[in-house]
Amino acid sequence: MFTLRRVTQFALLGMTLSLTATNANAGSYPKELEGSLIAVCKAVKSDSRIKLHRAVKATGLDIKELHEGLVCNGQDMLTFAVTHDASKTAQHIARRVNAGPNVLTAKR
Repeated sequence: MFTLRRVTQFALLGMTLSLTATNANAGSYPKELEGSLIAVCKAVKSDSRIKLHRAVKATGLDIKELHEGLVCNGQDMLTFAVTHDASKTAQHIARRVNAGPNVLTAKR
């Protein structure tokens, strides 16, 4: 069942959210959502599944919804994790969003 809060959050998340330091569109969604989304990106980069779980839970959305709409420094969550050598969180995200086996790339 969809609640008004859930629909609003999903609509805001559906927009392309670029979480860079010089984001000019930061005023287009609530500040509390912005902080939660930034925390998700930081948790992905930290390579800690526990931090990722807590950050995702704080948004009120599930990881599949975040994977479809969240952009961390111009990359989706999975690519962002792989780019920052966060293999634990990358594997966790891949399992949760049912990504194929060819999604993860080998380290150099």
